[in-house]
Amino acid sequence: MNKLERLLHKAKKLQEPGAGTVQEYNETLLDLGRQVLNLYVKGKLNIEKNSVCKIRDEDELNLSSFVKEAGKYPPAGKDREIDECRFTEAIAHCHLDLSKVTEEAAGNRYHVTYNYYRGDNNPRGVPAALADLILRVFRICNYYDIDIETVINEKHEHYKKNLIENKYLH
Repeated sequence: MNKLERLLHKAKKLQEPGAGTVQEYNETLLDLGRQVLNLYVKGKLNIEKNSVCKIRDEDELNLSSFVKEAGKYPPAGKDREIDECRFTEAIAHCHLDLSKVTEEAAGNRYHVTYNYYRGDNNPRGVPAALADLILRVFRICNYYDIDIETVINEKHEHYKKNLIENKYLH
């Protein structure tokens, strides 16, 4: 389900009595409006004679499609395919990728936002190590059919709600 569809469902759900606060409903409508405007500005949404032309899934990059795409390409090098190891081993490989992020951050004199290359057009540095970690997590999610996009959105909404209620302070 793409972001626009999620927002439409959420707004419809929040219209029901007792489903949420007025503030949640207003924030959802604002998010929905921003998403529609963003799609319209990008030319991915066309409104003619008070009817909306269909938005194609391929026009909007969403996390679920990215996870599926990442699942098609196994990691290069010595890393084993996810289906060749147990889930716990796959997660252990994530810890190794995370340690690479730490090594890159601590071992180089480069700023953490800097990518560098060693002649093979393969980016290195903290951003590249983070990308390796994220892609590995996406491959795991794809293999085990974990709908990470939905869970991330739910977690984001939970954190946002708690931040508004001052439960989490930075």
